[in-house]
Amino acid sequence: MYSIQTQNREIIYYRPNVKKFYLLEKDRDEKITYEIRATIDDNDRLLGVYSKKSEAQNIMMEMISDNFWTNAPVYCMPEDKQ
Repeated sequence: MYSIQTQNREIIYYRPNVKKFYLLEKDRDEKITYEIRATIDDNDRLLGVYSKKSEAQNIMMEMISDNFWTNAPVYCMPEDKQ
């Protein structure tokens, strides 16, 4: 993996220096959502937003797997399945 593309497809982090991935629970319009965020080059970055915590956790686990870092030149954050 050389790059990460955000869920809204507006930003690609090329060869990111990722320190950590983490999940942040947010209340948006009286609805709980789960943000996958990353610390990239010492800055907090939003990568994607999901309605189910389990889906967000599964995506984070996929992102830290060995295949994530070796198979694809760009990892595109998946859409929310809602």
